[in-house]
Amino acid sequence: MLAGLISIGLSLGCKGTTVKEDNPVFTSAPPRRSLVNHAADAEEQRLAQQADTTEAGVVPVAFHEIGVTPLTGSSVVATVNGKPVFVDDVLGGVRRRIESDPSLTDEQRQQILLQALRARTREYAEDSLVVQALEATIPEDKREIIRDSMEPAFQEVCQKMMKDNSLATDEELDSWLEGQGFTRREMKDTFIRRQFVVGYVQSKVQVPKLIDRAVLVKHYQEHIDEYTPDEEVRFAEIVVRFRDHGGREGAEDVMTQVVQRLRQKEDFGTVAQELSDVLSSEKRGDIGWIKRGSLADKELEAMLFEMSAGEMTSVQVHEDRFETYKVIDHRHPQTVQFQAVQKEIEAKKLGELRDAAHKQVMDDLRAKGIIITIFDGEKPAEKPVRL
Repeated sequence: MLAGLISIGLSLGCKGTTVKEDNPVFTSAPPRRSLVNHAADAEEQRLAQQADTTEAGVVPVAFHEIGVTPLTGSSVVATVNGKPVFVDDVLGGVRRRIESDPSLTDEQRQQILLQALRARTREYAEDSLVVQALEATIPEDKREIIRDSMEPAFQEVCQKMMKDNSLATDEELDSWLEGQGFTRREMKDTFIRRQFVVGYVQSKVQVPKLIDRAVLVKHYQEHIDEYTPDEEVRFAEIVVRFRDHGGREGAEDVMTQVVQRLRQKEDFGTVAQELSDVLSSEKRGDIGWIKRGSLADKELEAMLFEMSAGEMTSVQVHEDRFETYKVIDHRHPQTVQFQAVQKEIEAKKLGELRDAAHKQVMDDLRAKGIIITIFDGEKPAEKPVRL
């Protein structure tokens, strides 16, 4: 629904435009009215007023220097097409929770803030590329219509949050959010911003509604193994160990009982439950399903896969035990017909097309935009070694 509204907004927003821009996606824009970080708006206004904006309206900003000064909510951690991104834009209530934790030292707070920013700044900045593209294309009055349309969805989010946390009133929700370091306004701003990002990208993604049948058949033929289940055998065992019966002679007596009862057509599972010496006896000897190559004993595996359902092996003699097996069921490979998986294949191909189109939209935005963060040039953190 949102993608449709944004598509309408795009259509309305472009009507009557006569001013030509060198970059039609990222037109010059005044300092933003932040969707989330309202406290940083004043800082951005100050930066804009003192800046020399002779170069394409880009506001020069001073980035936070890691390790030189402490991070604050208004520290600049990135710019997106010259527009500053502040700590509180990226972290919001997370920063407040970290700074209010009395168990942390100042050094620990800074380390945790930097770690959180490393994980989130790039994604936030790329979302900002999308928001800027949307703002440059859809007039503010049309964006307000879209914002208003999101109110029911946001209220559903609030209701679910109240239900999940056993909250009865709006006041209880506000109190709970405050304990998490957030306000309802911040939560709503973040929700709307995210919906703008998702909706705008979806409005730009162009994929067909249906996939040509020939394409689906080709995929089916090229991946026929995926639609042909592996051969499987389900079997049960009875194991009589020498050590549990005073040696080989005692074990022979027990195994003789097993053979006699099975010859009398007694249920294999019942005999296993009463006379088998291993844990599988608790499951009436049932080992479950196996595929070729899954057993360490290759001779036994070959024997089982040559048997039909209901067949039993002869007594197998080992150095310390006697064993006998029964094949409960045997599934032979049978390829699923194309008609049975046609819709599944089509859904998969459409998903692949959507993913590729989504990536192309974002790649185009990245190519036209400029993102600079305080972490640019840092070496990727080494993965911790698991001991």
